[in-house]
Amino acid sequence: MDLDPYRLPRAVLPRHYAVTLEPELVAATFSGHVTISADVVEAAEQIVLNAIELEIQSVTVDGRDATFTLDVETERLFIESAVTPGSIEIAITFLGTLNDRLRGFYRSTYRDDAGVEHVIACSQMQATDCRRGFPCFDEPDLKASFGITLVVDDAMMAVSNGPETSRTTQANGRTVVTFADTMVMSTYLVCVIVGRLEATEAIDVGGTPMRLVHVPGKGHLTQFGLEVGAASLAWFQEYYGIPYPAQKLDMVALPDFAAGAMENLGCITYRESLLLVDPETSTQFDQQNVADVVSHELAHMWFGDLVTMEWWNGIWLNEAFATFMEVMAVEAFRPDWKRWTSFSLERTAAFEVDSLAATRTVEFPVRAPSECEGMFDVLTYQKGGALLRMLQQYLGEERFRQGVNNYLRTHSYANTETSDLWDAIEAITRADGGNEPVRDLMDSWIWQAGYPLVSASLVGGELLLRQERFGFGEEPIDATVFIIPVSIRVGTETRSVLLDGADASIDIDIDTADAAIVVNAGGHGFYRVAYDDTLRSRLGADALATMNTVERYNLVDDASAAFVAGRLSATALLSFLEGFSGERELAVWQAVTASLGRLSRLLEGDARVPFMARVDAIVAPAVASLGWQPVDGEDDLASKLRGLLVTTSAVSGGNLDARERCRAILAGDLAATDPELVDAATTVVAAFGDQQDWNRFADGFRSAGNPQDQLRNLYALADFDDADLIRQTCEFAFSGEVRTQNAPYLLSRCIANRAHGAAAWKIVRTNWTKANEMFPNPSIIRMVDPVKTLNTETAVADVQGFFAEHPIKQSLTMLAQVLERQRVNAGVRSREADAFAKDLLAG
Repeated sequence: MDLDPYRLPRAVLPRHYAVTLEPELVAATFSGHVTISADVVEAAEQIVLNAIELEIQSVTVDGRDATFTLDVETERLFIESAVTPGSIEIAITFLGTLNDRLRGFYRSTYRDDAGVEHVIACSQMQATDCRRGFPCFDEPDLKASFGITLVVDDAMMAVSNGPETSRTTQANGRTVVTFADTMVMSTYLVCVIVGRLEATEAIDVGGTPMRLVHVPGKGHLTQFGLEVGAASLAWFQEYYGIPYPAQKLDMVALPDFAAGAMENLGCITYRESLLLVDPETSTQFDQQNVADVVSHELAHMWFGDLVTMEWWNGIWLNEAFATFMEVMAVEAFRPDWKRWTSFSLERTAAFEVDSLAATRTVEFPVRAPSECEGMFDVLTYQKGGALLRMLQQYLGEERFRQGVNNYLRTHSYANTETSDLWDAIEAITRADGGNEPVRDLMDSWIWQAGYPLVSASLVGGELLLRQERFGFGEEPIDATVFIIPVSIRVGTETRSVLLDGADASIDIDIDTADAAIVVNAGGHGFYRVAYDDTLRSRLGADALATMNTVERYNLVDDASAAFVAGRLSATALLSFLEGFSGERELAVWQAVTASLGRLSRLLEGDARVPFMARVDAIVAPAVASLGWQPVDGEDDLASKLRGLLVTTSAVSGGNLDARERCRAILAGDLAATDPELVDAATTVVAAFGDQQDWNRFADGFRSAGNPQDQLRNLYALADFDDADLIRQTCEFAFSGEVRTQNAPYLLSRCIANRAHGAAAWKIVRTNWTKANEMFPNPSIIRMVDPVKTLNTETAVADVQGFFAEHPIKQSLTMLAQVLERQRVNAGVRSREADAFAKDLLAG
């Protein structure tokens, strides 16, 4: 029989799994038994399913012993048993190891207050690691129900997808915990957790019991996660118009977890820092991060779990939609956080990658499941989410919601292709008389790489729009044409046009001949805008005052991108940024400071002095306006802006008074200080600190009382402007004291260090084999991502040469993007640095 090397045969289809797992936590092993009830839909000479890193002890088919072969290369278990159409039962016993690679059925550890280490057996099955936990048909369309039983020591908590239904004690003293069957679902959503853990009291959310599970001693950090979980769960049920599809909801905080979180049906797993938080000591970013991730995973309970992609090429839509919905839910939960405004920064991250020749289409054909690992990136999450937001704004929020409801109801408990969503939405728009080409529009964005630059010019009484694919210029960009919903505001009137060709002209009312014209009004389109001189001249102070925050953000972001692409000089960009010193909105300042950081990378030596003075002059009015202390009634974003501006003034602006104030903050009563100022002061003190400061942050990392403070202290170790201290930080990352889920990101931050990133890269380069052995596979590309900031000719030759010989096989596309961006950045330095330095020194 000729077998597809990546897809299982469809002769035998699973219907139900009865899985029993018995972990031995201290020995880091487990034994198991699975009985698979299956339907044979066509005769076959053998049964083929998935298994890897398991010792198969016995196999029976309908009670009869069967011979078997486990093929390590293809991760397949071949059972030699001829079957004919009808129902069968496949029973398999096996042994396995709780691995340390944070995938499949693995071990996590923590130490209690007495310093005693405890082991947790936990699972991470996405994408294709359920086969490491038990033999199964490990493909997303082969859905079945799961009945899980866990055999554990009496003192251990056991958690799985379904609610616990029984608990009995064996003669050996071990406890048998049985859980209710799940709905039909994909194997990658199976979850099993065993360890010395605690759970909050369940709260009722519209009939669903919800708990938060955590290691002992962290119950005081659970309230915020429960609050946002309850709010989002209730909001999603109302938005989708479909009840929550599981019988209960446990949210589990794990000490070791490679991903941010995982949407296991009824048993969502998280990194501790993304679920446990103290609102009194955490920043707005810390809390928003928790709210985002909790909402993202809950969105998946419907979009991903109830309705699932047919194959891994569709994983992008699962994640893009959950990204879109997380922002919707958090906007409803905390409207004062202006979540759709802050999403602009995330969209920019997607723009940055999508401006490269090495970008990819949002969806692309996937044969091997390993190929989908390249989809877990900003093009899936942020670009995908931004495209859905653009579609929603084009159609209207209610019509979009009805289309989503139509999709979920039509395909519940089943699998879909991407086009099924567009067709479901289009069916709704056509039912109410609309003719919007939803599928054609979205196909033009999903199946074509990149995004457009829309150029706007005024000729007579017509506004001329022209689209071209935007790029940073290393290679020629093809003449891609997108179907673009363009929103235009002329004066106070807003209109929409569908730009479905290379150009279009729009009549402008003669009465608005001198009015400001804003293209991408509202700011939610996934494209950049270039205005001609006439239109740009109309966007003065009065026009800026009428623009919303996202529109002003886009002006800065588009200018920064134009600089990288060679359409704007560094000197012109700095002058442009100086026009925003009167700005008071956080998002705009985030774009401004990011652009200033980009300019800073061009400069060395004497030219940095006048540059820093100009940076400090840009931020000084806003710092003076906000002051150094929060005022009564101040919103979270104002406090966050203060922290950003203080950091910019002290670090990029060289303000000595700001530096001294930050050192005084860290020497004072941190519990009585605004967390945003504590966060800013940590960054500033690290940037100008010495060995004593390094030791303080290292000790703070070891003794922190919550995950956010621990990470704040840890990542501060990468911010020092001292080569020897950065060397110590890199060695610390490899020491084993930092969890493998965090160490790659500490090294990443070291490589991003403006002064000593090249030295940090050399340390990582020297320890390349060790890094790949120690750290989770998906984190390797993220560890080295900042090599793109190393923009000297020497660094480019070193980095490009190294990766020519050491490709990151699980992330080849992302690696190509990183390497291209490094070359782009080096080109910018070569083109701009000397002239920029000369202009600065000339005053």
